[in-house]
Amino acid sequence: MEIIIKNIGILPKAKIILDGLTVIAGENDTGKSTVGKVIFSIIKADNMAATNQRQQLMNTMLNLVFDSQISTEGEVIVQNKGVPIYSVKFSQHQCVRFDCRHPFLKETTFIQTPFVWDLVDFFDTVLRLKQNQEFTQNIAPFSVKYPYIFWDLYIKITNTQVDSQTNDLVKNIRHIIQGGFEQRDKRIVFQRQNESILLTNVAAGIKYFGLFQRLAENNQLKADQLLIIDEPENHLHPEWQLLLAKLIVNLVNQHKVYVLVNSHSPYMIEALKVYSDMSIKGQTHFYLNKLTNKGIEVKEVTEDLSSLFEALSLPFQKLEKTVLGIS
Repeated sequence: MEIIIKNIGILPKAKIILDGLTVIAGENDTGKSTVGKVIFSIIKADNMAATNQRQQLMNTMLNLVFDSQISTEGEVIVQNKGVPIYSVKFSQHQCVRFDCRHPFLKETTFIQTPFVWDLVDFFDTVLRLKQNQEFTQNIAPFSVKYPYIFWDLYIKITNTQVDSQTNDLVKNIRHIIQGGFEQRDKRIVFQRQNESILLTNVAAGIKYFGLFQRLAENNQLKADQLLIIDEPENHLHPEWQLLLAKLIVNLVNQHKVYVLVNSHSPYMIEALKVYSDMSIKGQTHFYLNKLTNKGIEVKEVTEDLSSLFEALSLPFQKLEKTVLGIS
């Protein structure tokens, strides 16, 4: 599938292929996260609404995800083998047209940070208030503003389903973190052997893999779904970046999950390249977001990653010049 984005956020134009694993690299503030968020919003609006309600729900999603600041005049087109299946038009930060001709993807999940675990108690309280009909009917309208992307992930990692799974993916994650995130006395804790560790005392890297563990157990990593992972390297040691890259490729290869990764880590990107070449080479696409005189350019570099790694190495080159006393 090909995603064409025009005048969304700071992106004048971008063409992204979702065919298995898609990796977008680049400096901060070059629109990497924008791509993931707009695709997330479209899929959510499509799957949550009836045909005649998609435009209305799309505007709701824009408010939740972008705080209604997405585009003064933009468009997103989804194509399958050159045939348009989606067309979403934006004007003055509102969706003015949502044309869906064919189903896109079944569901999407956005992993932005492992610190959603630190909001579990807060979201538990919000959920109880939402479910308390007497409260919502007899008290002033209940309204708490919170990031929808976090809320969506919270629901998926805490609502254990009846047919919860323990497969090779889950076993691999539990082996990496030497434990697992489990329900104990109505609270989720990190269980390591006989020790129950409160979430506030769990390392960020373990929390990150814990998200994948719970998503896998709760059947939230399935075929024809899109998993969006935003800069995972921020919380992982280089060794664990390699382990996560291998896990991601396995999701695409074995579980048929579509994955979009935003990253500026040479470790993560090189690992994704190496592992994908071994099993899903034809389903992998790499892009470099770069600031030019004409604005942000999104360029596919799948066949040659040299420009991508050169861009990521610039800070080291500047540091080396500093050490050598070169201005």
